[in-house]
Amino acid sequence: MSESDNLDFKPRARGLIIGGIPWLARIADKARARAAGRLGAYVYP
Repeated sequence: MSESDNLDFKPRARGLIIGGIPWLARIADKARARAAGRLGAYVYP
C-alpha cells in the first residue's frame, strides 16, 4: 500500500441536501479530493 492509499478523505454525509439534490455535496467533495490528489484508495459507496 502506498502513502497515497492512506490519505484521510471522507466526503460529507449522504443525507446532506444542497439545492434539492441529496448527493451533490458528496460528489463535490469527491471531485475536489480527486483534483487535489487526495482521494487515495477511497471506495465509492
